[in-house]
Amino acid sequence: MSLIKTEALVVKASEYSESTRLVTLFSPDHGRVRVLAKGIKRIKSRDRGSLEPFSRVQVSLYLKDPTSLGTLRESALLSAPSALRSDYDRWLLASLVLEVLDRATLPAEDLSGLFERVCAYLEEMETTDRPDEVTVAVLAAMLEGFGFRPEFARCGLCGSAGPFVGFRIDKCSVTCKRCARGHEHFRPLPPGTIKVFEHLAAMGARGRGTLRLSRKQLDQLFSLLVALLQYHLEITLTSARMLAAR
Repeated sequence: MSLIKTEALVVKASEYSESTRLVTLFSPDHGRVRVLAKGIKRIKSRDRGSLEPFSRVQVSLYLKDPTSLGTLRESALLSAPSALRSDYDRWLLASLVLEVLDRATLPAEDLSGLFERVCAYLEEMETTDRPDEVTVAVLAAMLEGFGFRPEFARCGLCGSAGPFVGFRIDKCSVTCKRCARGHEHFRPLPPGTIKVFEHLAAMGARGRGTLRLSRKQLDQLFSLLVALLQYHLEITLTSARMLAAR
């Protein structure tokens, strides 16, 4: 059993027994790691406050192999966003991002770039007056971070250079009018929204820049990005349904 020291983001925490919690961590070096935090529920436990979702921590843990359940040795809190825990809408948006990490990342996966991008997102969510926009930008970055780069130059089916009338979820590509007809994975998008999506994809880990989106564009891109992530990562995002019901 190896002793591992790493920075990590707390993705999820749940009760395991009377005095132990099961904690899911996302590490830039080790991907998704699940550990048992023994004695964490005792009132005087120094680790207790650091192991809440959204917290950025420095941890030491014992791990037999990348897929095994580890044991937490100690943790130190690096940062913990407070606005997310007091604002339901922000909490729900950020929970969606953590749910993607929980369901789509693998043990021993090197995703250091994605780790830094998500941590920057959580920091920005503390002060931004446009949390929906910031979340759409990080979802676009996550799609590419997992290896799915949208195609904007040509139709993903026939290869034509446009004009484009929407997006095909299954092809992760813009679609011309001829190829869009009656397909279950087609999502109509106006040219302006396609351009905004292209800009977000080009920005990647750098964020959204000075881009400002209308409410309609936000709704269109949020729905599209959730559909793309669910289809290509083969996951179901419960938080997305909760957000749709707001």
